[in-house]
Amino acid sequence: MQDLIITIIHIIMKKFIYTCLTIIISCSIIYSQDLFTQEYLQFNAVNHEVAPHLRYKIYPTFNMWTYLKLDTRTGRIAMLQIATDSKDEGEFYIGTPNEVYVGDDAINGRYELYPTSNMWTFIMIDQINGNSYHVQWSNKKLELCGLYKII
Repeated sequence: MQDLIITIIHIIMKKFIYTCLTIIISCSIIYSQDLFTQEYLQFNAVNHEVAPHLRYKIYPTFNMWTYLKLDTRTGRIAMLQIATDSKDEGEFYIGTPNEVYVGDDAINGRYELYPTSNMWTFIMIDQINGNSYHVQWSNKKLELCGLYKII
């Protein structure tokens, strides 16, 4: 009888320990994801007061080999791929030229990119008329990239 009680206690203790470990691991994963998001947003923070008159701006992504180049006059976005081997480098445009405003009143500083907590997504704002665009980039395939007007 005493052996049965000891076995039951061991089973209960194991379940308790596994439950505690599961809770601790889950909390640490959630906390680390939150830290990653905060670090990413700080890494991609844009100083909007620096040279608003310049036509082109470079935005870092969390991928050390990829940057986004924004034409602040037309809203065109190019993905700049840098590499140790020049054959892998290049400038690839996201979307098509007629997806954003290009007109007589185009001015430098009209468009601005803002990072989101998703490292593959930025939001582009037309600062004159308020139109918003979802900018999706990918370092895997250019077909996965896109520029979509948010309605």
